[in-house]
Amino acid sequence: MRSVTAGRRCNIPPHRHRWLSPLIVSLGVAAGPLDTAVNIAFPAITAAFGIPITTIQWVVICYVLTYGSLLLGCGRLGDVIGHKRVFLFGLGWTAVSLYLCGWAPTFAWLLFFRILQGVGTALLLSCAPALVTLAFPEAERGTALGVYTMLSALASTLGPLLGGQFVALWGWPAVFYFRVPLVLIAAILTVFWVQQPVDVHPGQRFDSLGAAALTAAIAGLLLALNQGNRLGWSAWPTLLLAAGAWACLGFCIWYERRCAEPVIDLRLFRHTAFSIANMAHVLANIASFTVLLLVPYYLLNVYQTSALVGGVFLAMAPLGTMLASPLGGWLLSRCASRHLSVCGLYLVGAGLLGISQWHAHTATALIVGMLGIQGFGLGLFQVANMDFVMGVIPRHQQGVAGSLTMLTRTVGVVAGATLGSFLLGLLQARYTMQLETTGAAVVLLGPQAFLLAFQGVFQYAAAMAAIAAVLMWSSRFTTTPS
Repeated sequence: MRSVTAGRRCNIPPHRHRWLSPLIVSLGVAAGPLDTAVNIAFPAITAAFGIPITTIQWVVICYVLTYGSLLLGCGRLGDVIGHKRVFLFGLGWTAVSLYLCGWAPTFAWLLFFRILQGVGTALLLSCAPALVTLAFPEAERGTALGVYTMLSALASTLGPLLGGQFVALWGWPAVFYFRVPLVLIAAILTVFWVQQPVDVHPGQRFDSLGAAALTAAIAGLLLALNQGNRLGWSAWPTLLLAAGAWACLGFCIWYERRCAEPVIDLRLFRHTAFSIANMAHVLANIASFTVLLLVPYYLLNVYQTSALVGGVFLAMAPLGTMLASPLGGWLLSRCASRHLSVCGLYLVGAGLLGISQWHAHTATALIVGMLGIQGFGLGLFQVANMDFVMGVIPRHQQGVAGSLTMLTRTVGVVAGATLGSFLLGLLQARYTMQLETTGAAVVLLGPQAFLLAFQGVFQYAAAMAAIAAVLMWSSRFTTTPS
């Protein structure tokens, strides 16, 4: 299925300016990946506001839920009024919200400002891929996306390392304040150096009703996943949220099929390859998030390393992604997206399967190697998958295309956190019972049961990556190097 944009004319910036776009856009978008620094500040935040540890999760929920639900709507807004305009507005909004988060006098205000930060992140993430891809001809799209993905992975890698230093020096507000200058610098550079190509489809309208219904559906789904894991899948808040989300989704599908200019053209999902590509992206992120979810507990409680060394180990996965991304962009000009996607997914599965073999005395080289392989495979897959999705959707809807790739990643992360926690608890309870029947010492029940459950979860994650690879191979992409 070759892009429907073949032959469409649009204004492409001069070659000497084009390569500034991914650099400047990545600097502005870095405010999002650098939010991993906030996780390091959780202990300081709970101490500062005197809240229980279980409450700190809302710092993440309010943020992720907001930007995840707004991505497609913001992407469509960029297609209508201009991606550069929305991106610049997002930079200004993000700078103000980050400052307010650091200034927050109470925990309730911090949560409110995190919602505002989520709005800004949605504005940035939804239009950033479009600004990058529209600055290049289709033959160079993969390379540009590789650079963009590499720089985003670099920001994710630096987040915990910088966050720990800033919290130690200036306290928890510093994890918000240090990003404000970066965002403002990116805004100034964007004004002068990032160009908005002019497409031949002016006068598009924004579907506000469809965007609202889609936002409510996605927000309800993500919150239902979170609450189902916390309160139980049969609890009435979970059921109510799930029912509301499905109702909004049903209305959205009904309305979008009748709308002249919908938020997203649902006819795209009639193409099997396109639907499978997005499904595989969700599965890959569900499988990969087990690393961030469970590996820290293994490193600290089983491998018994320090938090500092554990952070360095954990950084190997995004480091692998960072190294693979430019290579993936280069390979896309020489092989089909399908082949690179499958290769990346098999590497993800191999890394996760290797992690499932860890024990209390695993060699350091194997820990670093398996995390690096998993991250490297994910980097190859993400570049190939994003290149395919953005190549299928018309250039005048590239905001929606970029938003869709970010949305499937977000859904995968939230579902991965839910499924990973559920499987760990289920397997840990089962192995605890088995160890008790074999007469294992009480002092060993907890660590042994956790390690066995840890290994089981990663075996399931590796199988999920393999299933995604098989689906991708069977989808028969028809995109080929230009």
